[in-house]
Amino acid sequence: MKGTRTLLSLAVGLALAAPGAHAAFVCPADPAQLTPISTIQGTGSGSPFATDTVTDKNGNITGKISPGTFMVRGVVTTLGQSLTKGFYLTDPAGDGNPATSDGIFVYLNDSKLAANYPALKPGAEVCLEARVEEYYGGTQLKPTFEANKARLQVTAQGMTVPTSVLQVNEGETLAQALNRHEGMRVRLDSSSDLHLTRNYGFDYKVYRNNVELSHKAPLLKPTQIHVASSPAAVALAAKNGNNRLVVESDYKAPDGVLPWFPGWDADQGYLRIGDQLTGLEGVIVYNKDAFRLVVPSDVTLSAGALLRTPEDDRQLAPARARGSNLRIGSFNVLNYFTSHSSIGGALNVLCKDQADADSAKGCNRGAKSQADFEKQRTKIVNAITEMDADLLGLMEMENNGFGDNSAINNLVTRLNEQQKDASKRYAYIRLPARLLTNERFFGGDAIMVAMIYRPALLTPASEANVIRMPEQRYTTGGVAKTAGQRDSLVQSFTVAGSKNPLTLVVNHLKSKGSGCYENGDGKTEPADLQGKCTEFRVSAAKVLGEAVSKLPGQVLLVGDFNSYAKEDPIRVLTDYNPAASERKIVSASHTFIGDQTYEQLGREVTRSYGLIDLNVKFNKEKAISYSYDSELGTLDYALANPALASKVVNVADWHINSFESNLFEYGNQYTGPLLKSDNPFSASDHDPIIVDLKMKGHSGKPDHGSSGGGALGLGLLALLPLAWRRRR
Repeated sequence: MKGTRTLLSLAVGLALAAPGAHAAFVCPADPAQLTPISTIQGTGSGSPFATDTVTDKNGNITGKISPGTFMVRGVVTTLGQSLTKGFYLTDPAGDGNPATSDGIFVYLNDSKLAANYPALKPGAEVCLEARVEEYYGGTQLKPTFEANKARLQVTAQGMTVPTSVLQVNEGETLAQALNRHEGMRVRLDSSSDLHLTRNYGFDYKVYRNNVELSHKAPLLKPTQIHVASSPAAVALAAKNGNNRLVVESDYKAPDGVLPWFPGWDADQGYLRIGDQLTGLEGVIVYNKDAFRLVVPSDVTLSAGALLRTPEDDRQLAPARARGSNLRIGSFNVLNYFTSHSSIGGALNVLCKDQADADSAKGCNRGAKSQADFEKQRTKIVNAITEMDADLLGLMEMENNGFGDNSAINNLVTRLNEQQKDASKRYAYIRLPARLLTNERFFGGDAIMVAMIYRPALLTPASEANVIRMPEQRYTTGGVAKTAGQRDSLVQSFTVAGSKNPLTLVVNHLKSKGSGCYENGDGKTEPADLQGKCTEFRVSAAKVLGEAVSKLPGQVLLVGDFNSYAKEDPIRVLTDYNPAASERKIVSASHTFIGDQTYEQLGREVTRSYGLIDLNVKFNKEKAISYSYDSELGTLDYALANPALASKVVNVADWHINSFESNLFEYGNQYTGPLLKSDNPFSASDHDPIIVDLKMKGHSGKPDHGSSGGGALGLGLLALLPLAWRRRR
């Protein structure tokens, strides 16, 4: 055993509490009276000695505790004074059995541990008397006390702090590996093969910022690759549940600060989903329903310790595919609102007055200050400029009209100021007054979909149109309720040099977190893993599919469909085969379109509409646009009818948002003084999708953008960090 061992007088001992007249606790001299930590931990998920049920003051079961006490000795590896209050103890010799942990957490419930127990520090050898407790799934020692004095003794100082490399063995889950390291101090290296699966951001489960790791690769949404409720989807959900490790600092860090990564920033020291944090050290604990790696305050990680493949790093927008002559995109712009008084835009359809728009919980879902809005607009304009789309569908624009004081006019005006080439400037689609609410607003939600295009290439072939989405009206508990959806925007274009018209439909279906008739209390997540309101989105998919199937020529649907790739609404629009499917897809009850009943009772869907999921077709499992609850998937789509699909040359997600930290977004909640960047990364929470087409007979312009770099040009590229200025 390495390290300097300084024996303290056993006759006197070292009492680690306020001085008193009673005798100090003395560690037994006979090793046979000590119980090894590995014996206490055992090989199962809990200690075999914790057998008596423990309840809180309300009678709720919190765990189990041993009826008797044990004498335990080990070396302190880490102190916990905030997230966990106590210290971590490890037997440096261990039992040689990799299936048992040689470490354990000792609970002292003392946030001033260092001050009240100055001899307790990493490298101290400690002997104590304690009961064994299983507390909310975590194994810990609970010292016994005598006259408010913990029965423990420091018997040596300066011991080597035992640290193990965390590795997951073949055939075991990450949870199993963490269980056999519970209470131990571990280090991550490349052999750990742990990757970021959730970036640094706010975790409501513990009300602090942290990250999450998974083994081998970031986690995928089960319904991204498997049909909802299928055995494969259920199995993947369970597998994902056993493949999570939250990385914490002991103390809750100030907003915008990553304690163990002091170089963290929006331009150079960023983290990306998929990164490996080699060299990071901490102790493993099961706390608040999750395994956590608690990193001590003296451990830091440098940017050089990150392992990241070049293809997982930040990239410029994809170059136009060779031979393509038209680019269409889709972009959710994360509540682009101008109605706050500091910004001066028009009020949206749901605003009662200006005070409502300025209220923290009012009708304005976007920026609440001019500074935040300017940052949001700059990032979004830079992202759209770099995308270089000729036609672009937008989601989450404020629904405050189409006039000079509207959000859409605000965005396009600033966007055009950045386009030096007049042929690349944009116009936006306006709906005729007869299709607007109060002859001004697009539907009845605070947000709407929108469409911008380059008049140099595209000319509206007719007035824009609307596909009305169903509304759900029902009564529960004697209370009348309504659930709505955002209507879809339809516009046909003639393309310069092409004889064939092109129609774009922009969509934003009902969210997964809303309340609908089929959700009951609106709080419980449905067991089929699709989130809430699935049946209501299926109704929208039916309405949309019927309307789109009647549109002539080349048709493309883009937008945020709030459905992962194998979920019911997307299957209805694409490849659902009722005769061959074990899962029957059902629509929602109590639905209306306008004043007309659509379906009073939900019914089985009997057909699909044969649209082609271009992203999955071109990118298969790499079709990713969104991250939620540490799992990746796609909510954003380009769905084409066969006539349009034949013209597609390439499809890409530009991962500027889903792989990034949301703390780099424009909002300042939970970010403190963190400096934001004007770069496109974290401009929103959804990745843009980009579709390159070769329109037959369309000569187009002189291949603008085909050499890469989009329309930002060298001016803005020179300002962007080298870390993401990759060759494409």
